[in-house]
Amino acid sequence: MTERDRVVDLLRGASLAVVVAGHVLMAVVTWTDGMPRVDNILALIPSLRIATWGLQVMPLFFAAGAVANRLGFQSASARGEPWRVWMWGRVRRLVRPVIPYLAIWIPLVLLLGAFLPRASAPLARLSTQLLWFLGVYLLVIATTPWQLRLAKVGLPAVLALVTIAALVDVARFGGVAPVGLLNFLVVWFAAATLGLVVRDCKPQHRGRLWIVAATAALVNVALVRLGPYPLSMVGLPDAPVSNVAPPTLALALHAVMLIAVAGASWPALERACARPRVWRATQRLGAVAMTLYLWHLTVLIVVIIAEHLAGVERPPLPDWRFWPATALHLAVVALLVVPVVRLMSPLEHTAIPWLDRERSAPPASLLSHAAAVAGVVVLSIAFLVLSATGMDGFPFARTVHYAGLPLTPGLGFVLLASGALLSRWGGRAADS
Repeated sequence: MTERDRVVDLLRGASLAVVVAGHVLMAVVTWTDGMPRVDNILALIPSLRIATWGLQVMPLFFAAGAVANRLGFQSASARGEPWRVWMWGRVRRLVRPVIPYLAIWIPLVLLLGAFLPRASAPLARLSTQLLWFLGVYLLVIATTPWQLRLAKVGLPAVLALVTIAALVDVARFGGVAPVGLLNFLVVWFAAATLGLVVRDCKPQHRGRLWIVAATAALVNVALVRLGPYPLSMVGLPDAPVSNVAPPTLALALHAVMLIAVAGASWPALERACARPRVWRATQRLGAVAMTLYLWHLTVLIVVIIAEHLAGVERPPLPDWRFWPATALHLAVVALLVVPVVRLMSPLEHTAIPWLDRERSAPPASLLSHAAAVAGVVVLSIAFLVLSATGMDGFPFARTVHYAGLPLTPGLGFVLLASGALLSRWGGRAADS
């Protein structure tokens, strides 16, 4: 493939847009004596959890992303660029918009602490919650060469990965909880690999993907009914088990179901993307998708604070007024997101001196390869740390323990800078 795959762009942009809409819909904040409590509407109305089987579409992003990454990697290889040089380009593309986002949140945390001290902690913890995605996605991008090899094997390779996810769950629920963290890579790697498999599926075999999707769905129904997997395919506050953090076999099967449906529907999606209006909308959304993903929670937090200060908070459930108030709340968030995204989207392409500065590179060596690999790993850890800690207590005033490890926002920043510099050094090393 030499041209852009329009369906890939559609799936990437649309999946992130659905994720953003879902976050805004699910967040329910109630205030008590100036202290906000952040709840999830799925926790308050359990009957809505089944909707996550259609709305948890992040697997589609990983699947579509894998197809786009393959094209980029193969193009780089054709130019003679090694993996580490190509990977540095991907790292720079993902890190560049995050730097100003975090830089803006530092004074925001200070302002929250000064003017709304009781509200500062819970809201600041939301600020970086979504960075887990970048941490995992970087690792998945880095393993693109492995995905290409496994995709040639086809569905048996995906089945093997799903089996590994199941074995990880056996260990996790058997008392070795930290082992469950492995599924952050296994499950999303499986989704990416399946994306390549369904993209390459021959037209006469696409009908079989409906059988794959139905089988995955039926097995998942059995898993949820028998336990220990929850019905919700998104994380819920205070839930004893999450299908997302870390991912479970249930989420892996959910990914198989969604991606198989997308693969079976590929010809129909191609016809849709051939329509000028659909393609223009896809291009516009794709140009700002990462900015939208990064900034929508900040807009939501600002709206929540403004509603509180104006005394127009949403009534708590089950008050019937909650629903019309929610409709107005969503409209306000949507109206504010548009100008914020327009303002911030150029930052995705604005050079950052310490990140983008060109320097003469030493000859390629084993050390430069190691630096490129280490940089990706350290960056991924940095994003996961920041996701776990939030910006509350920046830089070292608050410690969060995750999987037995003490984490702070400051540690996340140190790892972010270190990982970016390692990736830059390794990625810019010239071939001898």
